[in-house]
Amino acid sequence: MKDQAVLFYSMNGILYPVALTEQQSQMLQMLVKVFEPLQVVKSHPQGESINLLEGNGNETN
Repeated sequence: MKDQAVLFYSMNGILYPVALTEQQSQMLQMLVKVFEPLQVVKSHPQGESINLLEGNGNETN
């Protein structure tokens, strides 16, 4: 995955990734540019990123 802003939803204190269409993702990236430079809190990573729409190769059917 390329470095870019992503969207999460917080429900009961747990973060869930939000699936965006390509158009929605492009709009999010344009919106983020308004807030540049973003302050990334590198000391608190939330985990490794994967594309849930494409799968990560670890699915069990």
